[in-house]
Amino acid sequence: MNNLFVFIAVVLVIMAIIFELIERVAKLSMRNFFVVLSGAFVGLFMGALLTIPLSKTPGDFGEWLPIITTIVFVFGFITFFCRQKKAVNQWMDAINKYLSLLKNLSGSVTHHSPGEVIVDTSVLIDGRVLDIAKSGFLQHKVIIPRFILTELQSIADADNPDKRAKGRRGLDIVDKLKKIRELRVEISSENPIEVNEVDAKLVNLARKKNLALLTTDFNLNKVARAESIKVLNVNELSQDLRPVILPGEEMNLKIVHEGKEKGQGVGYLPDGTMIVVEKGDQEISKSVRVKITRILQTAAGKMFFSKILKK
Repeated sequence: MNNLFVFIAVVLVIMAIIFELIERVAKLSMRNFFVVLSGAFVGLFMGALLTIPLSKTPGDFGEWLPIITTIVFVFGFITFFCRQKKAVNQWMDAINKYLSLLKNLSGSVTHHSPGEVIVDTSVLIDGRVLDIAKSGFLQHKVIIPRFILTELQSIADADNPDKRAKGRRGLDIVDKLKKIRELRVEISSENPIEVNEVDAKLVNLARKKNLALLTTDFNLNKVARAESIKVLNVNELSQDLRPVILPGEEMNLKIVHEGKEKGQGVGYLPDGTMIVVEKGDQEISKSVRVKITRILQTAAGKMFFSKILKK
């Protein structure tokens, strides 16, 4: 009878531990789940090695000691692996790297995909990537890290209504990208734990996975290029697709507002190109005929200067 009570107590304890583990494991990322799984596997292996000698212990100890020892080993190694999570992740990355190298050397890879791009928060908020994807020009596999979705959600929950609208637009763009049949979209759970900032995480993943980076962020663009990462900048694409305007070209232009310098007026072409008009401050809200006099290349794009033609 005493043995039965002990058995029932042990079973209940094990069931409680299992339910607690299931609840905690369900909250883990895939990478952390493998860390826990590795610790459990090592613990089971060590427990199995000691099962035979411990089972020969006299009395009831021979029945319960192997089970208790295995449980202690499993939880001990899971705890150890979780505390050494950074080292375990590096170890797993090294194994993946060597396996990929062996796979390539064996000649098993016979074809290459068009490429993969990792997406920045700014691109999703900007929204133009949706039109690019619908047009069929984006032939890459689009990878959206889960920490980018978390940042979008944080922006969408902000108190500022402008930020909140941007965050919601970004989340809507993700949903619409996933519905494009010709586009391959993957939500990635990979999250470099050795860096904290989102931009640094993107650069880290792009460099480690040899991915191109899709962004509209000027500073992130510079950092990525410095790290020899291929950058697909939507703003640069937009600039390159604008109509070619040469000095001496004439056009009709509506002057919208004054320029930064005294006497200047500013107008815009349908694609958003800004034209600065000399002595145009007196013609605001009027359409005039202008002639391009010079073009100035800046970090943000091209600036066009013009003068009003006499009627």
